[in-house]
Amino acid sequence: MLKIVLLVMIAGAVIIGGASLYHIHKVNTKNKTEMASFTEEINLNADLGKVLVIYYSLTGHTKDIARQIADKTGADLYEIQTVETYSSPSVYMKSKKELSSGQYPELKKDDLPNIKLYDTVFIGAPVWWYTMAPALYSYLQNTDFENARVAAFSTQGSNFGSFFKDFAEMAKNAQILPSENFNNIDEKYQAQVSNKINAWLNKLSR
Repeated sequence: MLKIVLLVMIAGAVIIGGASLYHIHKVNTKNKTEMASFTEEINLNADLGKVLVIYYSLTGHTKDIARQIADKTGADLYEIQTVETYSSPSVYMKSKKELSSGQYPELKKDDLPNIKLYDTVFIGAPVWWYTMAPALYSYLQNTDFENARVAAFSTQGSNFGSFFKDFAEMAKNAQILPSENFNNIDEKYQAQVSNKINAWLNKLSR
């Protein structure tokens, strides 16, 4: 009996491992195909006016995209920060509970930006559980965009889920501009990611 149980466990581990490797292969292939379309240099020629970039980032992926947007547009940066910092590995279950209950984390509210001062506002966060990270829900709950032009961006492993649909529903009185998503990919694609950002920004020109 013990031998059968052991064999079942081994078989399960092999199946799970195989499925994981297949998923990674599919994601890598998808990333390679997408980045191939951004190998040609794309010049930035967007007129976005005065720009603000608001972002939440835990591991640094979203922060990197936010800083690139800010560098390209001369934008001001505002980082959404939670009062209580998430820790690994409890972040996964804690964030799942917050998203399920609608009890989102308390945010630090130092030097909140005045949306009225900007012509274009970018807002980004990572995708957690196929939607926005709870910290972005917290920010949106307490923000009125007062008819500002707002463009959202996400970072994720492979699938942005309902991120942009949920964002549009939560962004009060915002003029929603075309969004963009960025997979967390290898640094060798840095130039292509930069071109992808430029192509996106050009679409948002006033």
